[in-house]
Amino acid sequence: MTEGQGPCAKGVFALNKQLGSLFLALALCLGLAIPARAAELSDVPADHWAYQQVSRCVQDGIVSGYSDGAFKPGNPVSYGAFSIMLARAFYASELAGYSDQGTATGEAIMNKHGILNDTSRSSASIGASLPREDMAQVMYNILVDKGAKIPADTEYVKCISSISDFQSINPNCRRAVMVCYTTGLLGGQSDGSFGPKNPMNRAQGCVVINRLRDYMGNSGTTAPVEPPVEPVDPSEPTTPAVTELPAFKLETGENVQQMMNRLNAATPAYTAGYLSNGKSITEANIKALLVEIEASMPEGSNWDTSETFYYSPQNSWGFGTARECASFAISVSDYIFGEDAKVIKHQNFDQLKVGDAVWSKNTATGYNHWYIITSLTNPAWGPDAFSICDGNNSNGVSWDGYGTFGAFALPEVASGTYIYSRY
Repeated sequence: MTEGQGPCAKGVFALNKQLGSLFLALALCLGLAIPARAAELSDVPADHWAYQQVSRCVQDGIVSGYSDGAFKPGNPVSYGAFSIMLARAFYASELAGYSDQGTATGEAIMNKHGILNDTSRSSASIGASLPREDMAQVMYNILVDKGAKIPADTEYVKCISSISDFQSINPNCRRAVMVCYTTGLLGGQSDGSFGPKNPMNRAQGCVVINRLRDYMGNSGTTAPVEPPVEPVDPSEPTTPAVTELPAFKLETGENVQQMMNRLNAATPAYTAGYLSNGKSITEANIKALLVEIEASMPEGSNWDTSETFYYSPQNSWGFGTARECASFAISVSDYIFGEDAKVIKHQNFDQLKVGDAVWSKNTATGYNHWYIITSLTNPAWGPDAFSICDGNNSNGVSWDGYGTFGAFALPEVASGTYIYSRY
């Protein structure tokens, strides 16, 4: 007879079955919530890459599925949603003291402990998607708040060379990213990049929370030698709802920074592959938004050199405050594509697209100006011309400007001119 299968073991098994049935009946009578397993979620089957991690978080009450039985693992996780997940995972006793168990309470607890410090939450809505760089910062802040072991500087700086897009990471978050790499809490993507502006989704949120729990439960003393490669989520991408954006215009007494703070807060969370109004990224859809911008900020609208027209965009642009013509171009780009959309800086002038921002410089003449591409043609100025709009053009907004592709071939122009694309 196999050990553990004697009469006594069989009796215990029968008793456990009876108790289990009794508990289930009692739970149903009292309306108690019984945690679902990932297997019970219609879109997280046993062969899903994050099945084990999602199942663990669901069973532990850190996150739950939707009323239709789906988990929607590929949906972006917002600042608010991740805050309440973290509160359940790491500040459960504190959370229990609140009658409201929603996202606002989760954020209140995070703010009390400084968990959202150095993230972009202050300039984004509670429902905005959480980018990977902020995910790293939040995890790092929890390590600090909980007194977990953090690698020495000499340890974590070694990973810089393995992150191909390190310079694209928000400077505020770089230390956090390096620490998370070194401890194995976060890893790179299959192409060697970190993808700092890419939104984290619900499945990935479960994965990193479990890694953080395991690391801290270990007293933070063990970590993988190599950071893990983040698995690619095969889930279908989320299709955002099409929405009407608020008008691109200054309200009475506003400066551009205030205008963009207002517009960015009212814009739906960024979804890769879509414009800020929820429509797909196509030339026609971008041109339609440009028409709307021109209607609310027409030819000759004031846009000059004063501080009123300064704008500090997300650090994906690679610099701080944008002024004058630069602030117009970057504001228009953020309005069209969403402030969280990745910025790709390049000098492939044959790949110019409608909606691209261009920083044009001529080292021979001293010309230095920013503009937005509104059309790749301009018949009035010949077959080599394209159309632009710009700010601080004679102290105002202009919609009838043009440039030529031939100018990009000039060494004095090509050397210092850059295209900033959001495609």
